[in-house]
Amino acid sequence: MFGYGKMSGCAVAAISALAEVHAKGITLSSHQIAESRNLSQPLVGKIMTVLSQAGLVIGNRGPGGGYRLARPPGAITVLEVVELFEGHRDGNSCPFGPGWCGVGEPCPLHHTLAKMSDLASASLREMTFAPFIDHPKQ
Repeated sequence: MFGYGKMSGCAVAAISALAEVHAKGITLSSHQIAESRNLSQPLVGKIMTVLSQAGLVIGNRGPGGGYRLARPPGAITVLEVVELFEGHRDGNSCPFGPGWCGVGEPCPLHHTLAKMSDLASASLREMTFAPFIDHPKQ
């Protein structure tokens, strides 16, 4: 998914599941989130811990517990979620390997790849989870 790893994709899926039920005030367990998105429950459990520690979700333990978004879906960006799991990507990584970009002249693809990376980040920064409100998975 958009060139990022499995953890980021799972986190985006989990947040989207919570965004779907946010307006109704419903909490979802990690099992319910995993089932709704066809994901591994242990993986979702790990993801929810990270999202909770970052303050993006609020978790309640015990019977009837579960997770809910800490902020409205429109106030959470996809970039915010992805960066939790990917960190800040190195804009100087070069497809030609170490020793090209950042050492003398940039590689032949440097400017194109830098522009693509900037566009992707800008798009993810503008993209929120608002479209998932009351829009259940088909």
